[in-house]
Formats: sequence, structure tokens, C-alpha cells
Amino acid sequence: MRVLVVGGGAREHALVEALAASPEHPELFAAPGNPGIARLARTADIPADDLTALRDFARDNGIDLAVVGPEAPLIDGISEAFWEAGVKTFGPTRAAARIEGSKVFAKEVMRHAGVPTAPFEAFDRKAAALAYLRSLTRDGFPVVVKADGIAAGKGVTVARSREEAEGAVRAAFGGAFGAAGERIVIEEHLTGREVSVFALTDGRGSILPFLPAQDYKRALDGDEGPNTGGMGAYSPVGWMEPVTYAAILQEIITPTVHQLALIGTPYTGLLYAGVMVTDEGPKALEFNCRFGDPETQVLLPRFGSDLFELVCACVDDDLAGREIEWSADKAVCVVLASEGYPESSSEGDEISGLDEVRGLAGVNVYHAATREEDGRFYTAGGRVLNVVGTGPSIMEARARAYAAVELIGFRGAHYRTDIALEALEMEDL
Repeated sequence: MRVLVVGGGAREHALVEALAASPEHPELFAAPGNPGIARLARTADIPADDLTALRDFARDNGIDLAVVGPEAPLIDGISEAFWEAGVKTFGPTRAAARIEGSKVFAKEVMRHAGVPTAPFEAFDRKAAALAYLRSLTRDGFPVVVKADGIAAGKGVTVARSREEAEGAVRAAFGGAFGAAGERIVIEEHLTGREVSVFALTDGRGSILPFLPAQDYKRALDGDEGPNTGGMGAYSPVGWMEPVTYAAILQEIITPTVHQLALIGTPYTGLLYAGVMVTDEGPKALEFNCRFGDPETQVLLPRFGSDLFELVCACVDDDLAGREIEWSADKAVCVVLASEGYPESSSEGDEISGLDEVRGLAGVNVYHAATREEDGRFYTAGGRVLNVVGTGPSIMEARARAYAAVELIGFRGAHYRTDIALEALEMEDL
């Protein structure tokens, strides 16, 4: 079978690696791919958001199955484009992908499904939103102001005062996030510990959960600095009790999948819930319509089942009764970012040390933003490489990841030094 993976980041590198390990030996393609992916799949220089070119490539190259990594093409309707071209697609339809593409839609789905989440109000006019903020007492803050659509990770403001919240509202309606800010959500600020939970679903209501993962969104140690696309992750999540995980599946994942089917938008693919574990129990923060990044990079190295088989089961509505086997190993991912990230990024800086890292026991290096020229590798964006260590303990996995990071270098490289530190401390207990 010919399989096309859409995307060109570390997440897609991990997906390609897992698909390549299948006993079925699918013939792999990737668009646009990256130099790491190119060692496992044939790559095509087609942007992930060029739906027409991707559809034509799939049709012209006899692609049987497409696996879509990023959210943007799913939200724009790439699944429909592929299916209409006769290509089975792992990823939700445009209508179902609104679970990530519209925060208002997601909150309404949660409301009707009875999913525990922060109380909220939605607005499509600035005056109404400002009037609502002025109706809140001082105890009503902080609040979270969210642009409705996808805003490159910049559409969410935790406002600790009325003035800060009003500024966020004015920014959204003033065009700071383009069309994504034409509607907003204002919701109660939740406190607790955040966790990422994934589940496969086939559109018929069958749900196959992954183990949870913990990611790090802030740029600097101690969760300081600006938000990023993710600076690291680890799995498993030792602080989460099994009863809490069961509650997330029962109270958040399952009713959301069922509600999407009930309103005529059955969900096929990977559903990703960002969950805040509060003193009152787990509450949904948001949903994403695809594999998480960098969480995927610590989950798939622990995967003991055939990902290709499970992806096919999803698109064929045949997920019921299946299970996932997991390695007992732990995994820790450290993201190496370029100078200036996340506000800007440096490109064209030569990367050293990849040959020294290649072949190290318990180490995977996933390319995120790199290019190759005459056998040399160079930076090509913000998050450059994901270095993953695996081992029988968080301590060993973390040590392997950071030892590999120390061997890799490029101008302006930076990374967090505290990834999985709290997990290590818990393990010592």
C-alpha cells in the first residue's frame, strides 16, 4: 500500500518512522517532508496547505492512504479533497475538524455533551464582550480570552485584571489575529496540572486511547517566557492517578466523540484533548484534531503495536476490539530551537553533531526545521530538532536525551534544561 504523510515537522518524522516499522511495509511518501523523513520516505516539495497540489500528487502517484499531520489542512478540508480523489484519509472532515478550528464550536459541543470545562461566554461584537467584562466583579478575574480560530498560538490571553482582559478583546476585534479573532470566547481561568490525552476513533464511536503525555509550552526553564509550539515532553505521566485517566476518557473523550456523531459530524482520526486536572476533577481546556507536537515524539517510541494497522482500522471503521501494546520504557523529548525563537527564528546555520548522535542507544533525533545541502544539515526555522531519550526510567531517558543534546550544536541554539525534572523528582520518591 502507498501511504502519503502530509507535513514536514518532527511529529511527521515520528509518524513516518512508526509507519515504516510496520510488518506490512507500506511504501511511504511525504509532502513536504524534511531531511530526516527523506531517509525513510520519498518526499515531494509540496506545502502542507496546498490542498489542490496534494490531491493531484496523491492521485497521480497512486496513493492509497493519506495520514495528515498538521491541523491547518484538516481545518481547510483536505480530507474531503483526498476522499473525492479516491484516497482514504486518516484525519477528520472539515466539519469535524472545527473541534480545533473554532473554540466557540468546541465549547458548544462540550456544553451539549456535558463535558466538564470552564464556564464561558462567546461574543462576535466588541461592545458586548466589553460589557460582559465590566459586569464581572473583581473576584471574576483572572479570565481567559481566546480568539475563536487558529492564531499560531498567539490567540489566548490569561487576563489577570479587567484592563488586561479589555486590551485582549480590543486586540482581537481590532484585527490582531485576522479572521481568527472575529469571534472570541471569554472563560473562567482554571488552575491545576495540564495533561495531553490522545485517542483514536473510527467515526462509529469506537475509541482507542493512548497513554497520556506531559508537554512544556513556555520557552524558558520554570515555565517562564512566551508560549511556543512546545519545548519538550515526557511520557508516561507519573503524577496522574489511573482513576483520573479513566475519568478523562469517560467524561471528556467519549461524550465528545458521541456528540460529534450526534450532530452529523462523525470524527475519524486522532482526537487530542488538552485537560486541566483541577481539585474538582479533570476539565477540558481544548481539543485538537491531530497528533500533538511534541507529545507524539514521546508516545510513538513507546508504541508496541502496529500504527499502520490501527490507522487503517480507523479509516475502515474497524477499530472495535483492538488494543495498543506499550513498551515499559519511559521517554523524554528535548526541543532544540534556533536563535530568537519563538519571536523570530534564524535560518541557514550549520548543525554539527548529528553523526555523533546517530546510533546512540535509546536516542531518536527527529528533524523539525532543517534542510540538507551536500550532506550537511542547516537550520530552517524555529524548532529545529527534537531529541528523544528512552530508557527503563525517567532518569535514564532524560540522561540520554540531554547527553545527545550536548553533542549537537548550531549558532544560537537554545533549549530548556528542566524537561521532565518534576517527573524525575517523583520517580526518586
